[in-house]
Amino acid sequence: MHKENLGEKLVSYAFFILLFIFVIFNIVQMNNVEKRYIEIRDKLEDLEKRGIARSTTVTTSVSNAPVKQKTAVKYLHPEVKNFLSDETFKVRLPETKQGGILHRWMPADPKSFNTITSNDGTLNQYVNAYVNSESFATRSLDNPDKWVKCLADRIEITDDYKEYTIYLKQGVKWHTPKVDWKSGKYDWLKGDHELTAKDVKFTVDVIKNPQVECPALRNYYDDLDKVEIIDDYTVVFKWKKKTYNSLSFTVGFNPIPEFIYGYDSDGKPFDKSVFGLKFNNHWYNMKSIGCGPYEFVSYVQGASLVLKRFEDYYGEKPAIDEIDYQIFPDQKQNLLKIKSRDLDFGVLYPTDYREEIMNGNSTSPFKNGDIINKTYDEMVYTYFGWNMEHKILKDKKVRWALSYALNLDYMLKDIFLDLGERTTGPIYIKSTGYDKSLEPIPFDLDKAAEMLNQAGWVDTDGDGVRDKILDGQKTDLEFTMLTTSGSPEWDAAQTIYREDLQKIGVKMNISEVDWAVMQKKLEGKDFDAMGGAWGTAWDADPYQIWHSSQASIPNSSNHISYRNPEADKIIEKMRNTFDQNERNKLSKEFHKIIYDDQPYTFMFARKRCAVWWNNLERVHFMLLRPHDDSRPWYFSNDKPVQR
Repeated sequence: MHKENLGEKLVSYAFFILLFIFVIFNIVQMNNVEKRYIEIRDKLEDLEKRGIARSTTVTTSVSNAPVKQKTAVKYLHPEVKNFLSDETFKVRLPETKQGGILHRWMPADPKSFNTITSNDGTLNQYVNAYVNSESFATRSLDNPDKWVKCLADRIEITDDYKEYTIYLKQGVKWHTPKVDWKSGKYDWLKGDHELTAKDVKFTVDVIKNPQVECPALRNYYDDLDKVEIIDDYTVVFKWKKKTYNSLSFTVGFNPIPEFIYGYDSDGKPFDKSVFGLKFNNHWYNMKSIGCGPYEFVSYVQGASLVLKRFEDYYGEKPAIDEIDYQIFPDQKQNLLKIKSRDLDFGVLYPTDYREEIMNGNSTSPFKNGDIINKTYDEMVYTYFGWNMEHKILKDKKVRWALSYALNLDYMLKDIFLDLGERTTGPIYIKSTGYDKSLEPIPFDLDKAAEMLNQAGWVDTDGDGVRDKILDGQKTDLEFTMLTTSGSPEWDAAQTIYREDLQKIGVKMNISEVDWAVMQKKLEGKDFDAMGGAWGTAWDADPYQIWHSSQASIPNSSNHISYRNPEADKIIEKMRNTFDQNERNKLSKEFHKIIYDDQPYTFMFARKRCAVWWNNLERVHFMLLRPHDDSRPWYFSNDKPVQR
């Protein structure tokens, strides 16, 4: 009995000794693998710092855990410094709480979600900024003069600014298309789709296709000679000549997914001979797709648009799970929904600003701390635009008279409650290229009447409306102002304008339409005059709106058909000028020409009053549009929402 117990113990001891040796051996081997990995990683990081290699993510298994390794990839121009920097602004802070649905207001339905053919400010602000505005690089949120990495890790630019080599990040996924998967019709779309150089080349080909209705975008790529694919993640843009815009329109290039837009709904490639025509009316146009931090979920016309956080986003993911836009044009309804907490964030228009902020009592949620408010500057200017091909409005003296007849100082103070600043031209008022020496045109009905007299407009028949013989016919001085509906401030301003014009013998009719109708009329140049607003860029190029070449192109942004050879020369020179001081000088010369021509009666550089419930944290406003970028926002857990 004793011998059997001793034997069993010896076997047990031997087993544990062998097990111990096996474990030690594996630990040593794993340490060797880890040590070798660290050596390789350090060498590659050193190469990358010296501009010889770029990083590629590869997954292996060490201790059954994913490990990121780097493999060397040769740069085409290792001697060239990377044009891109790392972003210093953090979307997520350590104290940021994750989760929640952000309820916001969207004032109009988009005509289309196609980012190539649609030049819609509402779409850009509320959808594209979150879904599909990802570009090779973007201007830093901390310093807009600096370009930071986005879809690209590295960009090499030759000294002559004619060749750009872009190195795309690997593993960037496109969103999953929103289709009826149960039907089986869209099985050809199944699986993950990665952004590659193929998408970049495809997008350029789309923009440059003359059948595609994107004149506002195409003009920026007229001088792009070709795009070469080096490999799946490396692409070269080659320009015919050195232009200032080649920088921002290459570095800030936004690809679209070829796997969606290159095919019909059955998965068949479009015939090249009619590709552009098919693309303009693409089957996916009323849905949005990209590779941004939020993905499109659903859209119901006139009701709602829903976006949700894209969990496979390659960058820093925002905290808020979902953005739920409620769509309606009535700004009064916007106020009611904010006060009832159906909306977490919104904008107060002047009428509501007066009622709730300026005149509100102490029990108001806008006064007791429940709802926060802040006024901020928008890179937007408002205007009345005159159709330069209209037989009456093409006369510069008439346009100047109409500008003198607009009582803007009164409107700004009493109607728009100083939520704006008088502006005199199309340059952002805080830009160094804005000519501050040009005085805002004063309200002067006597001067307006004098200029109309000089232009030959007099009331010959005593009916209270001036007239003149044009093309052999007696013509009344009458036109129709086209504007969007839903704004009591614009309604009041237009009514005052109409009454003042009537005093000097000018008849102005008012036509209010919804935004979709307005867009169609503008694109077709089917109007006499129009009221609108333009959002400007940090370093704007006037070509899209003001160059004569855009005046006759259907669907262009030169809605009013403005033509001026002197302005064209300056615009073209600006496109080839890199020195900022010289650009500022040219910008002011251009500003002066527009001021003298008065193709627009320029109104205000706009300000906004934003409001939000106090459980929404880290709400601040960006220098660049969209100013109310919600990516850094989050909900506080200690202030629960009651809906």
